[in-house]
Amino acid sequence: MHRGGRESRRIIVVELDGVPRGYVTFRRNLSWEPTGPRGQVSAGEVVALDAAAARALWGALLDLDLTNEVSPFILPVDDVITQLLVNLRAAAPRTPDNLWVRLVDVPAALAGRQYAADVDVTLAVTDSRLPANAGVYRLQAEAFGPASVERVDPEFEAPELSLDVRELGAAYLGGKSLATLATAGLVTVHPRPGQGPGVLARASTAFGWPVAPGASWVF
Repeated sequence: MHRGGRESRRIIVVELDGVPRGYVTFRRNLSWEPTGPRGQVSAGEVVALDAAAARALWGALLDLDLTNEVSPFILPVDDVITQLLVNLRAAAPRTPDNLWVRLVDVPAALAGRQYAADVDVTLAVTDSRLPANAGVYRLQAEAFGPASVERVDPEFEAPELSLDVRELGAAYLGGKSLATLATAGLVTVHPRPGQGPGVLARASTAFGWPVAPGASWVF
């Protein structure tokens, strides 16, 4: 069914031995100019469980007949297509603003995620909108294991890093490093006597994550 030249939403499913390994939803807008076909493909969700499924899905999208442009909706910045394309610049990627994090319960949020490395760090967090959220917290976690967070008295346990809840939210999903924020003056390091440098590097590594955060939905 066509609506103003635009097809109804379709779906492609990739299977291996009858088991689904990925899918993509898309619409096509068919158009023919004097110079030839100018069809456009608008992709929605592109989900793949492995490299072979991702290659098959993107190959199917890019090979659709009578089209010359494929526009994915929203993808993580490290999506597999960024590596499959021979010339990423020719695709003219853009970075939209579609993912925000606001921590309203700092200890619960920090204890509720995993960390990419062992970490034991004390954070001084400010929060002008939620004063009860502000405080000094000691975060302890094993790499990809459980984490614990407790509020501590700064008179007895001085913070090693100071930051606002805004910067903590930016680093929470692993897409922005604490080290980068510190370079911009948004995270302050308080090295403890005798501890030596490295607390920022260790915390930044722990807060990182193997894949970039992304939201494929508009909310």
